[in-house]
Amino acid sequence: MIVVCPSCFCKYSVQDEAVGAEKMVRCSMCGATWQQSAGGEAEEKKRRFIYLTQWTFFWSIVFVSIFSLFFARNALVKIWPPIGDFYEALQGEPTKSFAIQNISNFFVVKKGGLYMGLKGELINVSDKARSLPSVTISLTDDENINKESPYQKVWTHNLTYEKLLPNQKVAFETELQKVPYNNLICDIKLDALQ
Repeated sequence: MIVVCPSCFCKYSVQDEAVGAEKMVRCSMCGATWQQSAGGEAEEKKRRFIYLTQWTFFWSIVFVSIFSLFFARNALVKIWPPIGDFYEALQGEPTKSFAIQNISNFFVVKKGGLYMGLKGELINVSDKARSLPSVTISLTDDENINKESPYQKVWTHNLTYEKLLPNQKVAFETELQKVPYNNLICDIKLDALQ
C-alpha cells in the first residue's frame, strides 16, 4: 500500500501487514506523526471519487445554465417571462418595444349568452424590427361586485404577423369569450418577446 504523509505529502510504499489495523507512523522527511489504518488508501480513493463527482456535478450545472442563457432564450422566456427584460438589458435594447393603442371592446349576444371581444392595435415603438409577442387578456370582476364568487377569465391571442418594422402597427381582434355580464375589468399584457 502507499502511505502519504499528511504534512509534507511524501509517499512511502509499505506492505499492508506492516501497518495492520491501525498504527502510529512517522514521516522520515518532516518528522510528522499520524495514525495510519490499512484501509487508508481505499478511503482516500473514495474521498477523491466523491470530490470529483461533486465538482463534475457543479460544473455541469454551470455549463447547462450558461448554455441555456445563450442558446435557449425562447424557451427560458416562455417558462419565466421576466427574464426577457434581462436579455434586453444585456443587448442594450429599450425595455419598451411595443405599445397597445386604440383599444375597444364589443359585446355580442349569441346562443343565449353574452360574448365579449377586444380590438386594438399593436405598434413597434423601438428602432428595429421586432418579433411579435402574444397578447394576454384577462377579465376580472369589478371589486365591488360578486366578492363571494369572483369571475376571472384569461386567454392568449397570437398575432398573425411574425415581425414588425419600427413604427409599423398591426390591428388585432380577439376571439369572443363568454362572460356573465358586462361590468368587468379588462387587463391586457404582452408576453415576453420571442
